[in-house]
Amino acid sequence: MVREGFQIEVETIDAQVGEMATLARGMLRDGLQSLLDLDREAANVVVSRADELAQLDEDIETNVLSLLALQAPVAGDLRRMGAALKLITYLNRIGRYGYDIARMTQGWTEGLDHVARPVYLKEMASKVEAMLDLVLAAFRDHAAPDASPLVELEDDVDALRYSVWRECLTYMAQDTRHIEPSAHYMMVARYLERCGDNVCKMAEKLHYVATGERLLLP
Repeated sequence: MVREGFQIEVETIDAQVGEMATLARGMLRDGLQSLLDLDREAANVVVSRADELAQLDEDIETNVLSLLALQAPVAGDLRRMGAALKLITYLNRIGRYGYDIARMTQGWTEGLDHVARPVYLKEMASKVEAMLDLVLAAFRDHAAPDASPLVELEDDVDALRYSVWRECLTYMAQDTRHIEPSAHYMMVARYLERCGDNVCKMAEKLHYVATGERLLLP
């Protein structure tokens, strides 16, 4: 009966992590879209979700620590609970990057248009979401993520970041009025690249949970 209660608590924590992942992913996607559309109202909605993200982070941490203190889990469960603590840290960062992009939209200079449609940013975000899909599926299945497609997607994200930077430097050289928006694009590209790195860290932790072996992704 004690073990059954423990498993219910573990499943509750798993569900909370999934909820936080959905929130963080939505904040990143909607934050970027608010910038692409220069939609301040949409940005305001993303910014308003920051408290919910922080509360989930705190609630999950509290629940995990309580479970560890009271239930004395065995090795496999202990690794999963430890990984949950790390996952919420990475998810919090991803959500906060969405928040930062939305704040960028809020502070966008009135009357300043996009230099061009920043298509590379949208492509980067799609690849980061695909990475997150792979990792979250592994989390739900209690499995190790497949490293090969993750590394391929991460390489694509890194390459696109430099494509954004090269394009933006060209814009800046063409016209000084392009400097401000191009600087924003370069910052967003950096945020998205860091989101990809955080997803890779999540994959490393889940690999350890499933196998007991350490994995270091490039």
